[in-house]
Amino acid sequence: MPTTDPAVARAHAGRHSLALALALAFAINLAGCGVADASPQHQAPAAAANPFAGAQPSKQPQALAGRIEERLVAGSYVYLAVRGDDGELRWAVVMGAAPPVGADVALTSTARRTDFHSPRLGRDFAELHFAVIR
Repeated sequence: MPTTDPAVARAHAGRHSLALALALAFAINLAGCGVADASPQHQAPAAAANPFAGAQPSKQPQALAGRIEERLVAGSYVYLAVRGDDGELRWAVVMGAAPPVGADVALTSTARRTDFHSPRLGRDFAELHFAVIR
């Protein structure tokens, strides 16, 4: 039977928040430990760095939008080359699923790195935004 006691409800909410935080930390740690990419065109090395490590958080989240021109899957991360309305090509990395090449996408960049090397992809990015899909 559900309770209406506020103290009990807060205790349950705290446990759910803790469980969610632990699951997210595990997923980030697992992704940074070289989980193999299932895509047939890419073989991942045994270990790869977490691309989010060392990113400089933005003081103000930056909106990015445009058409996806290239999409690279690297374990639980997806790197997207997005051509904005201004004609500029910007690279962003997101966790989880992402739209296919040719799709329009709206992203919020929360951090970025310059001169980033992805060991998993064997590729360098002059600037890489760490983003979430809106």
